[in-house]
Amino acid sequence: MDSGVFKRGKLLESMSRADLDGAIADGRFRQIRHGWLATPSADPDVVRAVSVGGVLTCASALRRHGAWVVPTTKLHVRGSTSSVRNHPAWCRQHGRPPTVTDAVDDLPTALRHAARCLPTEEFVVICDSLLNRGLLTPSALDAELGGAPRSVQQALTLVDGRSESGTETLVRLRMRAPHLNIRTQVAIPEVGRVDLMIGSSMIIEVDGYEYHADPHQFERDRLRDLQARALGYDPVRLTYRQVIYQWDRVVPLLGELLRRDLHRRPPIDTHP
Repeated sequence: MDSGVFKRGKLLESMSRADLDGAIADGRFRQIRHGWLATPSADPDVVRAVSVGGVLTCASALRRHGAWVVPTTKLHVRGSTSSVRNHPAWCRQHGRPPTVTDAVDDLPTALRHAARCLPTEEFVVICDSLLNRGLLTPSALDAELGGAPRSVQQALTLVDGRSESGTETLVRLRMRAPHLNIRTQVAIPEVGRVDLMIGSSMIIEVDGYEYHADPHQFERDRLRDLQARALGYDPVRLTYRQVIYQWDRVVPLLGELLRRDLHRRPPIDTHP
């Protein structure tokens, strides 16, 4: 994955010192830290991480690797030298950190830092995404984190690679309760597969960030909601913004629906 930021020694494996000096002189590279160079189009976040003495890791690196990450303005950095490795605001992993070889940590290294750095909810979101998108297998996930502390092992019990979006995972985790049966990606005859099923009849669908860009999908989903309601289900559709930014307003409303036991009402049997 080319971030546009390189170790000088790495560049010298593929070009001569004279050629590299010429590239610096004509602006194709610029030095951002001793031993590190960047192209004019380099990723700004990676440049920032390297400029302050580290490399990109944890959630910031995992987003670059294709994982769904809870939106944040925080830049996740780990120190690339012993003198800055214990910076109080930077990420660390459980156990000895690997040697820095690139400006952006590889996926396994970034994941191990996320296991220690992130809150459980955000960590589970990333693990769900990695599995669902085929970026990591369940066995590889266990192998990478098998020696992690008990808190990480407990978080892994919440991982469900069937979740198709980070917002879906967030709702599933936030709705968890001892008395609730929550299932992921449930297939309903005449309706199709739904994001979450609570109890026997409450459906929760979570629209993605780009959802309203597709008017045909909007129409299809509204028809599907109507079909589900005709079969005795209670569909609830949440938007990306409601899950990410307005959950404090959403959760009491969902709680009221549950208090009315709508999720316990059996759907209509259309094949007696």
